[in-house]
Amino acid sequence: MSDPRIDKAKGKIKEAVGKVTGDRQLEAEGQIEQASATVREKAADLKADVAEAVGNVIERVGSVAADLKDKVTGKG
Repeated sequence: MSDPRIDKAKGKIKEAVGKVTGDRQLEAEGQIEQASATVREKAADLKADVAEAVGNVIERVGSVAADLKDKVTGKG
C-alpha cells in the first residue's frame, strides 16, 4: 500500500488541476484520494493505539499473576 502522505499530495494536485480545468470528475477524484489517505492514516494510528493498549493489559495481567503466585506459594 502506498504512503498516505503521498496519496494526499497527489489528491491535492488532482483537485487543483480539476478546479483549474473545470474537470469536476478529476476534482472529485482528488478529494476522494485525500479522504482515503486520511482514513488510512487514522486507521494506522488506531491500530498502533490498540496494540499499545493490548500490550499494557498483557503486562498488567502478568504482574497480577506473578503477585498471586507469590501469595499462593508464600513468597509475597
